[in-house]
Amino acid sequence: MSDSSSYAQARLGTVLSEAVPPRERELEIQARLFNGDYGTEWTTTGGERLRILHFGEWNREAGPDFQGARIEFEKRGLETGDIEVDWDARDWENHGHAVNPDFVNTRLHFFIQGGNPVAFARSPDHREIPQARLMIENPRPVADRAPRETVGMDDARRLIDRAAEFRLRSKRASHQSARALHGAEPALFFSIASGLGYKNNTIPFLLAAQRTGFRAACGAEGEALLFGMAGFLEPRSFDDADAVTKTYLKPLWDEWWKVRDGFSRNVLPRRIWRLSGIRPANHPHRRLGALALVARDFGKLRKSLRDGGGGGFREFFTSLRHPYWSGHWNLSADALDKPPALVGSDRATDLLINAYFPGLEFEAAKAGLQGLRGPQAAGVLRRASIWLLGKEEPALLRTAWDQQGLLQLHRDFGTLSAVEALEKIES
Repeated sequence: MSDSSSYAQARLGTVLSEAVPPRERELEIQARLFNGDYGTEWTTTGGERLRILHFGEWNREAGPDFQGARIEFEKRGLETGDIEVDWDARDWENHGHAVNPDFVNTRLHFFIQGGNPVAFARSPDHREIPQARLMIENPRPVADRAPRETVGMDDARRLIDRAAEFRLRSKRASHQSARALHGAEPALFFSIASGLGYKNNTIPFLLAAQRTGFRAACGAEGEALLFGMAGFLEPRSFDDADAVTKTYLKPLWDEWWKVRDGFSRNVLPRRIWRLSGIRPANHPHRRLGALALVARDFGKLRKSLRDGGGGGFREFFTSLRHPYWSGHWNLSADALDKPPALVGSDRATDLLINAYFPGLEFEAAKAGLQGLRGPQAAGVLRRASIWLLGKEEPALLRTAWDQQGLLQLHRDFGTLSAVEALEKIES
């Protein structure tokens, strides 16, 4: 068994279980499913293998979550139709889908929590709807505590290498799934959107990008669609704005009002956004302005990648300038006296790690991470170092490779001691 496989096997008991994640993560699960993060192949509750070739589009009308999906079943062959994602297998009946004509074209029903026995799903025209369960990773929360049973430097290095390799291979697998489902450039755009959301708004940014769509986001109305889909184009925002902000918002409003009714079902609810306790430079309004620039200038990004690889990618982001968002941090604030970069150095590095490197061949990505100085070490990295070694070790907080390994180790095994994690991984 390879090091990566043994690590993957060891972590299963700490991140996969019959316990389901909190129900408020339902939108996150749908976004990650659409993005390919959970793969593209499943087995139905009836034992039939299936492979999703394309998830279609987010449904803007009443009915299933995704429309026009292409699904290849082991026995029944290729089918085109809709996909519904419910929390519980029994929700198909509980929500009335079986008698709702909007669900007549459904070809697959995903659920997260299974009934006992598993519920049967039928269409309004009395066809059986195949069902498949999504096994969602749900790590146990890591409580801060005094370190105990730490390991030495040699063992720490070995653990970090295994965890970093697992993390990179997992990200590459997700990226490859996204490319297969959506194409290379949309997959990259969705990864960038997630990265610009930072840790507090990763999923809302991904949803806004997905529901807008790559082509639409890159079009002339892309900025209006992104802000409208995010739920940020509200009458109050415009009415209360100063003259400069109204000048910026007016063309966005003019475009959004033309299509608003058709997109209303997919506008993100306000509750999904984390808007408080965030540094001004990282405010979602400002970050979404940066994403709109990325979409508008995607041709420049394409050229930067072709001419300069990772260096060109990073330079593209650190040089982004927006006529409004380079000087403002949200739609209701005064202009900034000394505005920081729209995408700073650490955020550009983070995008390099999470959006660029996963698209490379494994060895090239590994070498890039090992040669890249990571972002400034956050508190979770320092806690991970203390958990592992009993102290903050600068040598393990320097490169992106080591940082990625530390993050993965602490996420997967932080409920154990470092010695217990070592024994579990190397057993």
